[in-house]
Amino acid sequence: MFKQFSQLGRAFMLPIAILPAAGLLLGLGGALTNEAAIKAYPFLNISWLQTILKVMSFAGNAVFANIALIFAIGLAVGLANGDKGTAGLSAGVSFLVYTATISGLLQMFAPKTTIDTGVVGSIVIGGMVALLHNKYRMIELPQFLGFFGGSRFIPIITSFAAIFIGAFFYMIWPPIQGVLTVAGTAIAGMGSFGTFLYGFLLRLTGAVGLHHTIYPMFWYTALGGSEVVAGHTIVGAQNIFFAQLADPNHHGLFTYGTRFFAGRFATMMFGLPAAALAMYHCIPKENRKKDGGLYLSGGLTSFLTGITEPLEYTFLFAAPWLYVIHAFLDGLSFFFADIMNIRIGNSFSGGLIDYLLFGVLQGKDKTNWPSVLLLGVIWAIIYYVVFRFCITKFKVQIPGMELETAESDVPDSTLPKTGNKLYDESVEIIHALGNLNNIESVEACATRLRVAVKDSTLIEKKVFKQLGAPAVIEVSGGIQAIFGGKADIYSQQINQIIENGIVIEGESTVNVEEKPLSVENKTPYAPITEGLTAAASGQLVNLNSINDPVFSTKAMGEGYGIIPNSGEVYSPVYGKISSIFKTKHAIGIITSTGLEVLIHMGLDTVRLNGKPFEIMVSEGQEITPNTQLANVNIAAIIEEGLDPVILVLITNTVDKVGTFNLDCTVNSTVHAKQAIAHVITK
Repeated sequence: MFKQFSQLGRAFMLPIAILPAAGLLLGLGGALTNEAAIKAYPFLNISWLQTILKVMSFAGNAVFANIALIFAIGLAVGLANGDKGTAGLSAGVSFLVYTATISGLLQMFAPKTTIDTGVVGSIVIGGMVALLHNKYRMIELPQFLGFFGGSRFIPIITSFAAIFIGAFFYMIWPPIQGVLTVAGTAIAGMGSFGTFLYGFLLRLTGAVGLHHTIYPMFWYTALGGSEVVAGHTIVGAQNIFFAQLADPNHHGLFTYGTRFFAGRFATMMFGLPAAALAMYHCIPKENRKKDGGLYLSGGLTSFLTGITEPLEYTFLFAAPWLYVIHAFLDGLSFFFADIMNIRIGNSFSGGLIDYLLFGVLQGKDKTNWPSVLLLGVIWAIIYYVVFRFCITKFKVQIPGMELETAESDVPDSTLPKTGNKLYDESVEIIHALGNLNNIESVEACATRLRVAVKDSTLIEKKVFKQLGAPAVIEVSGGIQAIFGGKADIYSQQINQIIENGIVIEGESTVNVEEKPLSVENKTPYAPITEGLTAAASGQLVNLNSINDPVFSTKAMGEGYGIIPNSGEVYSPVYGKISSIFKTKHAIGIITSTGLEVLIHMGLDTVRLNGKPFEIMVSEGQEITPNTQLANVNIAAIIEEGLDPVILVLITNTVDKVGTFNLDCTVNSTVHAKQAIAHVITK
């Protein structure tokens, strides 16, 4: 369950990441085109400047007006195992079909009723598309329907599914919408205490990264309120706020729904930076120069952007009870912001940027922004006193507290260095996670590197600390390392390394392109023609059609692909088995002429940990094109939503290949052991 919620939360971050840019456009455009701003700042009353600002406002509003569609697309892309573009297109089409189905049924049977499923509909449509996409994107249809097979099948089947989902929601959503409205009314009826509970629970769940599954329900559904803006009924706190922001006729304070945002500013801009200062003052003076940067950067990040995890994880694991106190104080921040009528919304988080955009620039009459400064000063004092007292009184072992820190116990990495810092650090992370065989998946949200692992006891936490992570969270079936904004960059680099076939053994790192494949006779060869046979039966394809840039750009070398119709995989050359990957998805061969040939079975199948593969050979074995290398369970690969294509690659193309030619027509059917290509060596 944790993995599923964690994956959903990570998928939410893709569409949510769009909101700050849209909020910037709408915030500036809305703030600087209203009559009050023009009267206060006459220099804004320039025709061309007002035109630009209004266009900015319209552009930003377009994002928020279509937020449900964007969420559906973003979730499908985030949850898809591969071919994410098809998943996104299918989600967009399916959501339009879904909403059109509901609209059509309402016009026919209940013309006076309105239904807004908001983010709930987005989750259902995005999840449905991802599920069907992962299962059927490699489907093979009968020959007369062959054009509609594979990825083309996905928008068709998901659109039909969207019709049924739309009809289902037409029947069930009115009572659910009524319940949500009642629940939202109940929370509103609880007044400021309900606001306190929201802030307190949101901060608690943030400790394990599950807050991304909570606040969207308040931001985008009736739980966050329902109001009429410019003649339209809008549900969801953030939807209402930005609708009012875009409405030039709106006057007075913004929506009461801003209570789900306004409490953030005192904590993120004042409280946590003050806590960072308190922690800095608590560590020994000898360590302040070395460890002070951790607290400075954490406090500054919280103040400017509202991203709090880098700072929170300096004390969460050292003293979980202190985090509970922090969550309680954050709940109180929401409580007091509510009773002080602070009405500032935000696009992403509660830092200085959003405070200026959606508070100061919108005017005191709409936001009551000066009250944040008053509350913030009080909150800074409270946080400083509470944190300094607790850390000193109970001797909380925050980073830098010990004169000899844990970092001194971390030996320098003995892994080979390439000179590319990001690449080298990513390899260290893979090694610290127990190597490839222990990794199930690597993802990231705004601040956390989220890794699903098989055995968390293999994790070397000290390596993460050495690389700058304040903490590593161990949860059932997963690890989360807090790297701040660098988490997503690490995730992309690590996944690229995994896809490229990196192998880490002990303290040596070997890449497929660089792996030394020994040849007994090192004598240079004159140019010679060497033939290649089909490694499997199926459809012959060019590498440039492979849905992975590592192969389609021929970064791994020349070769060909076969979409198999049989699981029997044979050697395409005469030679010797030089390597068999531990995950069984790839086999290396070296020929007598020095060609280094890689048989790569399926895309991204390294994650399957060898389950669909039965290897029939062993390292060092002499083989011919009649030698069967492996049996592949194609159905199992497709069931996982992966591409079963068999790739034959010459990984030392640059050094050894003069010319490479396919002797058979691309997209034709070939049979295993059939001669289909030849190479003229250098």
